[in-house]
Amino acid sequence: MATASTTFSSIIEGKVFYTEGKHPVYSHDNHEEIIHHFSYLTDIKKSVPQIAAAAEQGFEEWSSFAYAEKVKIFDKAAILLTERRDELIASHKNIGGPTWFSHVNADESVSQLKEYTGLLSRPTGVVAQSIHTDLALTVRQPIGPVLAISPWNAPVVLASRAILAPLAAGCSVILKASEKAPESAYLIVRTFIDAGVPPKALQLVFIKPEDNATFISSILHTGSIRKINFTGSTLVGKKIAEVASKYLVPYLMELGGKNVSIVEKDADLTKAAGSIIWSSWSHKGQICMSTDKVFVEDSIYDHFIAQLKESAADIVKDPDYQISQRDITFKRKLVELVKDALDKGANLVFGELNSDVNSSSFSPLILENVTSDMLLDSTESFGPLFSVHKYANTNKLVKELNRVDYGLKASIWSHNVLEALETAKKIHVGGVHINSPTIHDEPTLPHGGVKSSGTGRFNSTWGIDDFSITKTITLSQ
Repeated sequence: MATASTTFSSIIEGKVFYTEGKHPVYSHDNHEEIIHHFSYLTDIKKSVPQIAAAAEQGFEEWSSFAYAEKVKIFDKAAILLTERRDELIASHKNIGGPTWFSHVNADESVSQLKEYTGLLSRPTGVVAQSIHTDLALTVRQPIGPVLAISPWNAPVVLASRAILAPLAAGCSVILKASEKAPESAYLIVRTFIDAGVPPKALQLVFIKPEDNATFISSILHTGSIRKINFTGSTLVGKKIAEVASKYLVPYLMELGGKNVSIVEKDADLTKAAGSIIWSSWSHKGQICMSTDKVFVEDSIYDHFIAQLKESAADIVKDPDYQISQRDITFKRKLVELVKDALDKGANLVFGELNSDVNSSSFSPLILENVTSDMLLDSTESFGPLFSVHKYANTNKLVKELNRVDYGLKASIWSHNVLEALETAKKIHVGGVHINSPTIHDEPTLPHGGVKSSGTGRFNSTWGIDDFSITKTITLSQ
C-alpha cells in the first residue's frame, strides 16, 4: 500500500521520469491527510516535444510488430496483471473505492485485455468491388499516436481501457492520468512495459492540475497526436474538443450522463427498486453510468415509492455507503444541488441531508417533486442520489427524454420485453438495459454515449476500429 512518502512519477520512454515538482494526493475521507505524492512535469515547453517525438518513434515500432508478437506481449501482460491484482486493488481502495468495485476494476482490466488479445489476429481488410481497376483493397491501419486521458473514479479499468484500444489497433499511446488517482495509472503502464510494449509506444505523464490545459494544447500543437480519447465530465470534454478542433484532431469521448430508469406498470417492483437503488448509490454515485432519474408509471407510483423506502432502508446498511465522496469538492456540489431542490419545493423520500461543508461524508438520498427549474433536474450529480418522477404515457416520455442534452445510459423495467425493446430503440442514448441497471459495461459490448454524453465507442472491435483508418488501395496491370 502506498504511503505519504511514496512518489509516483511519469514514465517517459520506459524510464521513470522524476521532476522537481511534487504534488500531494489526499485521502478521500480526510482532505488534510496525504496518502502519497506524484511528480509532475515542471517544464512543459521542454518536455512536450520530447514526449511527442518518442510517441512518433514508438508508433513506427509498435505498428510494425507482427500480430503474433503482440499476442505474446498481451498474454504476458494478462499474467502480470493477475499477479499484481492485490496491488491494483489496493491502489483503488487507497482513494476510497469500495472493496467490491476495486475487485471489479482489477478483474475487468484482465477481461478487457483478453478480449482485445483475441482480436489481434482478425483480418485487416477486404477485397472490394471495382469497375475501373483490376484489384481493389481496403485495409485497416492504426491512426497514429494517441493521447489518452483517464479519470479517477474507476482508475484501474479506465486507465487500462484508455490504452488497450489504441494499442490493440497498433497505435502508440501517451496516457495522461488523473491527479486524483496516479498510483493506479502508474501500475498499469509499468505492467504493460514490463510485458514488452516498447518503451516509446506507451508513456505516462503526470501534470499539475492547473497545467492540464497548457499540456493538452502544447502536445496537440506538435502535430504528432492523431487522436484523443477522454473519459470524464462533459464540461472538461467540451474544452478538450474545442482545442482538438483547432488542430483537426478527432476524438473518442465518454462523458457525463443524466441516466434514467423507466418503470412500467407491469414491472417487478421489488427487483426494479433494489436494482435502481444499487445503480444510483454504488461507489457513492461516482460512476458515469449511475442512475440519476427514475420515471414511474403514475398508476403504480405510490406502490413503487413504498417499495423504494423498504429496499433503501435495507440496502443503506451496507458499510460501503458509509465511505465518503472522493473529496470535499464533490460533497459541496451535492449539497448545493440538493439544497436548491429542497428550497424550491422538492422533498426527501429517503435519507437526511448532511450539509457540513467541512466533511466529505454524504449519505444516500432519494428525492421527489424535482422540477425543471431546479439545478438537480439537469445537472449530473455524481453522487448517491436520484429523483423519482411520474409519467402517464411512455411514447410522450421518450420524446421528452430525447430533448435533453445527455445520452449515455437508460434502463427499462417491464415484463413485456418485446414492447420494452421497441421503446429502447426509440431512446437517444448509447445503451439501454431492459430489466437490469444502467451500470452495465463489459468488454464484448460497445460502450459510449451520444449528444453531450460523448462520441465514439470503447471495447472489442468497436474500440479497435475507433483508433483505425480505412485505406483504399487499387491495383491495375
